[in-house]
Amino acid sequence: MSAFIKISKIKLSILSLRLMLMIESNMAKFFSPKLRLNKIKNLSSIKQIKEEEGFTLVELIVVVMMIGILSSIAIPQFMTAADKAKQKEATGIVAALVKGAQAYQTEYGSLPQNAGEISEYARFQECNATGVGQRGGAVCKVSTTPPPIGPVPADAKSFYTTSGNYFVQFQIDEDAKDSEGEKTSIFQVKADPNGTAYKDSGSAVMGCFNPKDATSEIYEFTAKLNQRGPRPANEWRSC
Repeated sequence: MSAFIKISKIKLSILSLRLMLMIESNMAKFFSPKLRLNKIKNLSSIKQIKEEEGFTLVELIVVVMMIGILSSIAIPQFMTAADKAKQKEATGIVAALVKGAQAYQTEYGSLPQNAGEISEYARFQECNATGVGQRGGAVCKVSTTPPPIGPVPADAKSFYTTSGNYFVQFQIDEDAKDSEGEKTSIFQVKADPNGTAYKDSGSAVMGCFNPKDATSEIYEFTAKLNQRGPRPANEWRSC
């Protein structure tokens, strides 16, 4: 009886050992590179690809149309915002000239005739590069010797901004009329968009100062089609 029990234990041990070897062998085959490669080949087979779900032609057309519509809306808005940011440079210069004229008139009792007289209260830099009137900012960013940026001459009544995006002019209108219709002198400033790339898409800025009424004004033209570009030579703002 004891001999039978020993034989049974030996057989059970052998069976357990075979079972462990079988499991180990199957695990090795399962994780073997060859088996994994076969699985990848099976997944990428033509039959498998045909059975996989994907986008239809109609869905792709709809997505492309939506991207086109969104682009047509977003790009013009971005360009308008960029042009508006450039206009702020001109607004700051026009406002500084008007304030300088106010300060000069308060101290001396007359309006400034040129940049030299205004320089006591506001100093300006200009782009004096060759071709700035046609090419605008493209020539103002070029590094040259001497540099294309320098102070506005004392006798100047006009200049290009340092960015080259605007041409600034100022004058005194001796034949202006005040609110009561009487003759008076008004200090007027105008900044027109400049350069091939910006001249037609940018918007002008105007300003004025009436010492008799002690009124001043800064006006920004909008990005509407009929307000873009330089203003006519005889168009100035009156306060």
